Formats: sequence, C-alpha cells, structure tokens
Amino acid sequence: MKRIGLSLILFSFLIGCQSSGEQSTRIALVMKASSNPFFARMEEGARKAADSLQVELLVASITQETDINQQISLVENMIAQDVDAILIAPADSKAIVNVLLRAKQNGIHVINIDNRIDPETAQAAGLQIDCFVGVDNAEGGRMAGEYLVALLGGKGQVAMLEGIRGVDNAEARKRGFLQAIEDTDITLVASQSANWAQDQGLDVFSNMLQAHPEIDGLFCANDMMALGAIQAIEQAGKAGEIYVTAYDNLKAAQEAIRQEKLHATIEQHPELMGYEGVVLANKLLMGINIEKEKMVRLDLITKSFLEQ
Repeated sequence: MKRIGLSLILFSFLIGCQSSGEQSTRIALVMKASSNPFFARMEEGARKAADSLQVELLVASITQETDINQQISLVENMIAQDVDAILIAPADSKAIVNVLLRAKQNGIHVINIDNRIDPETAQAAGLQIDCFVGVDNAEGGRMAGEYLVALLGGKGQVAMLEGIRGVDNAEARKRGFLQAIEDTDITLVASQSANWAQDQGLDVFSNMLQAHPEIDGLFCANDMMALGAIQAIEQAGKAGEIYVTAYDNLKAAQEAIRQEKLHATIEQHPELMGYEGVVLANKLLMGINIEKEKMVRLDLITKSFLEQ
C-alpha cells in the first residue's frame, strides 16, 4: 500500500509539473489598430489555438495603424515581460526591425504575421525571422483587379486608394492591381494613399471625384478605405455609377456587397493567420523544426458568393 501511495504521489507531482510547464509558455501577439475588425478576427484565431494548446497569450495592439512608435513600445514591453515568442503584424515593415532584433537577442522567437517585414532591412540589421504567416498580397490585389476589369468590360477610367506607402502588404496589393489592368483598355487616372483609414478614404476619394468625375471604377487596398469611398460616392450623387472592389472581407464590407455598394472584396483569413502563428510558435518552443513560410488561402467574395 505504501508503494502504491508513493507512486500516486510521484505521478501527481509529474502531472503537476507538466501542467505548470505548459501554462508557463507565454506567447505575445502584437497587432496593428484594434479599431480594425480584421485584427479582432486575428486575435480570435490566436486565442483559439492558445486555449487548445494550453499556452498563455498576451495581446496588444496600437490605436492607429500609422503609430509605429507605439508598436515599438509594445514590443519592448513584451521583451521586458520575458515572453517566449512574439507574433508581430508590423505597422511599418522597416521601422519594426531593430526592436525585433533586440527580442531575438534576448532569446525570444519572432514570427511575422500578415504584413511582411522588409527583407533587405532585416538582412542589413542581422535579423532572422523564424517564420512568416500570411498570404500572397500581390495575388489578392490581382484577383480584385481582374474582377473590376471584368465588371468594366475591360475599358474605363479607374482610381486606387492605396494603403500606407512603403508597407509591404500595401505595396504588394498595389502591384497586383496594376498587373491586372496592365494589358487592358483601362486607364488609372488617380492613385493615392488613404492610410488604411475609413475617414481618409472618404476625404481622399471625394477629392479624386472632384478632380476626375469620369471615374467609373475603384480599387481600395482594404475594406475600411472602401467604406469611406462609398460614402464619398453617395455624397457626390454617384451611387450605382462606380464599381468598387476591396480587400479584407469585413462584416461591414459584406453588408455593402449585399446592398451592391461594394462589388467584391478579398478574404485572407486573419483568424487562420493568428491560429497558425500560435501553433508554429508553440512547435518552436517544443524544439520542433517548422517551415519558413506558412501561406493562408485567398477567396474572392462577391454577392453571389455570399448568397451561396
């Protein structure tokens, strides 16, 4: 009986140690603006993975998507908290590099999510990211562009609302859209950044319409800017006259598609990015080799898609 009792005590002690070890794993998710529902979906996916793996997830996001200094401070705070891994969706592909290098120097794994860190800046600084989780943003821009071309019958005058210039995913979506219209009779008459923001989308596209009232098509590099542009279209009395495609598949964008104010958007599954990021970070911490890139699928969302 004594031997059985000691065995049970030892078994309980080992299980307790194992549980304690699992709970001590701490992964940080540092994102862009919390006001963008895209990142709420990313957090949901990350939390789902963290719960299933029994790891602690620390989540932080900046107030505005352009506030790179705040994001750098958030990463510094995670370094100070001695987390085991950082999942980062950078607000700026270059400016974030130095603080991530400090994280790596402190033995923290770094997984890049959604917006790629600039490879040349990273190489120059000596930063090696453990993994990138995201999508082919150029392909997504091309998909949205090709659908707009089809809606216009291959001819017309279009505009583009870009994301933050110099940021990897914004530049890739722009590049993909330009490829889509390259061998067509479509002319790009205006292209300007609205910094991912709905209010700027309204202001910038209002100005574009005043300068180019002949615009009959618009590509927006995210849904937030598209929602602002739709307001500009309505205020200009041009509802139903301009085809609009976008990127992100927010719920508000889906409603706009159902109302035929927005004609298509690109789904890039941020919930899968968050989920896969946590899974891969946990594998790294367990000593398991992981791939250098994990690509998430893209879907073209139209009214007919939503009605299926």
